[in-house]
Amino acid sequence: MGAPEETKLKRALGLGYATLFGVGLILGAGIYALVGRAAEFAGDAIWLSVSFAALIAILTSLSFAEFASIFPTAASTHTYVRETFPKLEWLAFISGWLLAFGGIAGAVTAATGFSKYFTDILGISKIWIPTIALVLVLLLTIVNYWGIEESSKLIAIFTAIELFGLLFVSFLGLAFAQRSPAYLTISASGSVSGLSLLLLGAAVFYFAFTGFELQPTLAEEVKEPRKNVPRAIIIALLVCSFVYVLVAASVVRLLPPEELAKSGAPLADAASRVWSGAYMMLGVIALFATSNTVLGFLVSGSRLIYGLAEEGFLPEKIKLVHEKRRTPYIAIAIATMIAILLLAMTEYLPSLTGWKVIAAGGIEYELIDLLSKTSSLACLIVFIIINLSVVWLRFKRPELERMFKVPSIALPILGAVLTAVFIFTSFLDWIIWLNTFVVALIGFILYRFGKRKLE
Repeated sequence: MGAPEETKLKRALGLGYATLFGVGLILGAGIYALVGRAAEFAGDAIWLSVSFAALIAILTSLSFAEFASIFPTAASTHTYVRETFPKLEWLAFISGWLLAFGGIAGAVTAATGFSKYFTDILGISKIWIPTIALVLVLLLTIVNYWGIEESSKLIAIFTAIELFGLLFVSFLGLAFAQRSPAYLTISASGSVSGLSLLLLGAAVFYFAFTGFELQPTLAEEVKEPRKNVPRAIIIALLVCSFVYVLVAASVVRLLPPEELAKSGAPLADAASRVWSGAYMMLGVIALFATSNTVLGFLVSGSRLIYGLAEEGFLPEKIKLVHEKRRTPYIAIAIATMIAILLLAMTEYLPSLTGWKVIAAGGIEYELIDLLSKTSSLACLIVFIIINLSVVWLRFKRPELERMFKVPSIALPILGAVLTAVFIFTSFLDWIIWLNTFVVALIGFILYRFGKRKLE
């Protein structure tokens, strides 16, 4: 008798659920704060900054879509870079590791955001923030383990609630305008030109578009992945771009940019100008938004870890799939343990010690904010690698069947350049670069350990 057949992930998602999963990954509570920060630079023309940020995100999403149409694997980024640069296996592993870390760190950041909204709404002591975040991570880990269909259905419901909240704010701005914005006017500030302010606004808002890079990790659970995953990536980003631009254009009809910039909850403050109940409603919707991010990122992060094991770069047991649930239960457990460790380091430890980080210029960071910025920088570095990889693979292996192709090879080059510009305008503190280097170094150590096992 032959060896028993290995259980594989279940191909359960069609284009619809794959797209909603992507929309859920991109949409998050981040927009609730980023609108105010972008308005500080772009003023009434914030919609232009958001549109420009969307275009840059779309450039990179096209590169991910092309790769997903060639290599439909859960390892996604790792596979893409390894197939492009076979002699640079370490770069491929680190790219996959950075994206997995970014996803899990994003889940921790969102779980902490959920806790803060939850304690504010119920008037609970802030001392419970780490514990509430931990409970949320554990509950959504159970959903992740239970099955991809259950996870995707819950994400679809949460995504619909998120979309309703953002479209509701847009409706208030369009129907009950409190002012008439100068949509095409950007005032220069001192020696800073209007165009520079527009680009700074775009750099700030760009992070609201991240999340699409994790969609390819579902490739082994999507039906006809070479066709549906690229479509899902592009459709999801277009939907989110439309909603974000609509919100940006609407919110300045309710509140001046100066007030949005000063507000801790710009969308809620703007909507409250028309309806006093908007603050509470958007606070509750933010709970769904952050929960959605936690679940989506835990699912994606665990699939990437599974994919790295499936390709032989992590211990073989990590690629085991539960026979009944058809989920990578060991990879899920590892992703959850990493999330709990990060939560302990960024929330429990500071609550006990009061630790914060002082960077250059006396800027004080809470550890959870430092984690968020580190994961964002790691993500953008991977964006540059993927954009350059898709260009190189076009010349190196033109014979590969590409069910989706980036329309022009100039687009990923432009995407890489503009992403680099965003990196060097958004990450000026050495501590963020040091943290990202440490994360990459951990990835390299894991790679060397895995390589020795293979040899």
